[in-house]
Amino acid sequence: MKIKNVKPKVAVVVITHNGKKYLKTCIESLLNQTYRNFDIFLIDNSSMDGSSEYVKQNFPMVKIIRFEKNLGFAKAYNIAIKMIDADYIALLNDDTKAHPRWIEELVKAALEDERAGALGSLILFLDNPNIVQHAGGMITPLGNGIDIRFGKPLQEVNLKKRSVGYVCGAAMLVKKEVFEKVGGFDSDYFAYLEDVDLCWRMWLQGYKVVFVPTSVVYHKFGGSWGGHLSPLRLYFSHLNKLRNTIKNFEPSNCINSLIFNVVFDVVRILSLILSKRVYGAINIIKAWITFIKNFKVTYKTRIYVQRRRKIKDYFVKKYLLCSLSYGIKEFLRLNFMK
Repeated sequence: MKIKNVKPKVAVVVITHNGKKYLKTCIESLLNQTYRNFDIFLIDNSSMDGSSEYVKQNFPMVKIIRFEKNLGFAKAYNIAIKMIDADYIALLNDDTKAHPRWIEELVKAALEDERAGALGSLILFLDNPNIVQHAGGMITPLGNGIDIRFGKPLQEVNLKKRSVGYVCGAAMLVKKEVFEKVGGFDSDYFAYLEDVDLCWRMWLQGYKVVFVPTSVVYHKFGGSWGGHLSPLRLYFSHLNKLRNTIKNFEPSNCINSLIFNVVFDVVRILSLILSKRVYGAINIIKAWITFIKNFKVTYKTRIYVQRRRKIKDYFVKKYLLCSLSYGIKEFLRLNFMK
């Protein structure tokens, strides 16, 4: 007797905080998916704009997990994923529109590679779908991530499935078993770079992170938190790149990365002051203060990560890490591009 192929159960988890204006487009795009064996969950991070009520009334098939306090991305996802019974979890920002084959292509790629712990989509700008926002990502020596080909025309991008340093959490598929085995997101990351950290730890524990260009999502960049220089983005991105450095690098690379971070952040603080963006400089300084105050907690997490690592930094540097010069070049391009 032949056993029928059963498609894995997928849970699509959309996270929102006062994102009611985006939910219609996002959820309707999910209802048009070619892959059918999935449920939709909405994580409502204490919205005050009636997001949950709107979804209950207009999309009753969506299961709602509401928190009375805004827990941020990482902690909210961790709690919700523990409550969900599924083989794969598809993470999706509320300010997105998914292509009809978004889930189908991610699941297909996941089944083709047992070592794939996380898989990510090609992300295009919602308002300009011919421009790339994310085609996989590289980890930098500073501990943050660079979106490959950000801002480039779609026709200039290498659209091949390949292993990458990280994939963007705005549109990511994770194998639930692997997600839980590596410890999920770091709940101390309220926002930004939690996806870089998760993917980095997956690599360190012997799994792979894969970019799937046939899975496409359109994303309104800055819809949730603002652009590159928004106060919250500056604070959390600078804080979390320091945490990434401490947790995930081996000792010598950890020290080098901290030195790079000091030089980079001093230069950036001065440049922000000179450009009359004092608020930005203040938020970077606040990030360093928080990092120092909570160093013991970060170091304890480092011990946990390092004890479980299966690959050395030479692999990370060779295959997942971009050079410092390339990272600086991309930073300048992304911050001063027209």
